[in-house]
Amino acid sequence: MLYVKLARATLVAALVIAGTMGASAATITKVVDFSANSFVDGSLTPGVAPVDPVMGQFTITLDPALTASDETSGIALDSLNITLGSSLAYNYDPLTDRLEVGGLATGADTVTFSPAQNDFWLFINDFLSGTPIFEQVGYAQVSFGNGIFFTLNGTGSVTVSDPAPSVPAVPLPASLPLLLAALGGAAILRRPGRNGHA
Repeated sequence: MLYVKLARATLVAALVIAGTMGASAATITKVVDFSANSFVDGSLTPGVAPVDPVMGQFTITLDPALTASDETSGIALDSLNITLGSSLAYNYDPLTDRLEVGGLATGADTVTFSPAQNDFWLFINDFLSGTPIFEQVGYAQVSFGNGIFFTLNGTGSVTVSDPAPSVPAVPLPASLPLLLAALGGAAILRRPGRNGHA
C-alpha cells in the first residue's frame, strides 16, 4: 500500500516538473539605433527645434506574430538625447510590419505638447520583413515650453541589428529534473521502514 502511494507521489512530482518545462514563444530580440534631423515645429517652420538631431538606441524583444499596443515589457531604452518622462512603450502590427515607439504618457504613437510633456514618437516601417525604413520622429519637451517638433520626408535613419552575443550559461539538460525526481522516489521506496524491515 505504501509502495503504491509513493509511486503515485513520484509520478505526480515528475509530471509537475515536466509541465514546468514548456516551450517558449517565438520571440526575437533586436537593437534599434535611430537618428532624426531637420525638424520643423507645429507651423512647419524649419530650424527652430531646440534639439536637432534627436538620437537614441533601445533594445526590444517581441513576438513578431502578435499585435502589441502600448506594450512596456520587452523594451528597454539604452540611450536618448532628449528627456523621456514616462516608461518606454511600443506598438507593433505584424500585418504591416510597423513599429511605433515612444513614451507611455499618452501612448507610444502620440505626444502631448500643450501643456508639453517630455515625450517622443518614432515610426519604423518594414521593421522585420526587409530593410527597416525610418518614417518619422516627433517630440515635445517641458523645458522648451508648449510646442511640438517633428521630421518631414523621412529625414533620419534607423538601423536594426541583433544584440551582441552573451556568454551562454551551461544549459540544464531537460531530463535532469525528471531523473532527480525518479531517483528521489526510488530512494524513498527503498528506505527501510520503522520496524527495520525493507
